[in-house]
Amino acid sequence: MPGARVLLQNNLQGTTDAQGAFRMRMAGIEGAVVALKIECPTGFTSPADPINVTLRSAVTIDRNARATGIETTVQCPPDQRIAAVIVRTPNRANLPVFYQGREITRTDLQGVAHMIFKVRPNEALTLRLDTTAQPLLRPANPTFTINTRASDDVYVSTLNFEEAAPPRVIHRPSGPAVPVIRRIPPSRRMGGGGFF
Repeated sequence: MPGARVLLQNNLQGTTDAQGAFRMRMAGIEGAVVALKIECPTGFTSPADPINVTLRSAVTIDRNARATGIETTVQCPPDQRIAAVIVRTPNRANLPVFYQGREITRTDLQGVAHMIFKVRPNEALTLRLDTTAQPLLRPANPTFTINTRASDDVYVSTLNFEEAAPPRVIHRPSGPAVPVIRRIPPSRRMGGGGFF
């Protein structure tokens, strides 16, 4: 990691070279702890706490090994990671996928959608599938969350839908009900024009 700044008591001591190395000399008491602050370049995350280096004597027969001094390793991880998200909705094509209130893609003929996000480590991504155009699908308009990790990774989410039965259509007369009057023929058993 070239270009990382090394500070002692907020005073810049230097920056790491092309190989990510920085070397400094200082005098101190045996066992003293020196707190070094590391500022990583833009786009990378600096350590939250200072790096404590304990001064100590090195006893060795090999002068070359002794000249290496006290070595400390510090990490400058990227402040953004790549999250490849695959959403699977088996055999449910053309479903819009929404992120932060806008449509970003749709599922293909096999019901699969692919997305790439740049995220901060451990960031949560909340996505929503829009089923408005297919109102019989259940659950309707589901929302799901993907919790990313502190590394580039692939995340697969599978959502299975069921199709609700279409609503029953009841045909009703369009106008008001009209009474039906039926004529009852005269009975043959009774004489005259009697009616029941």
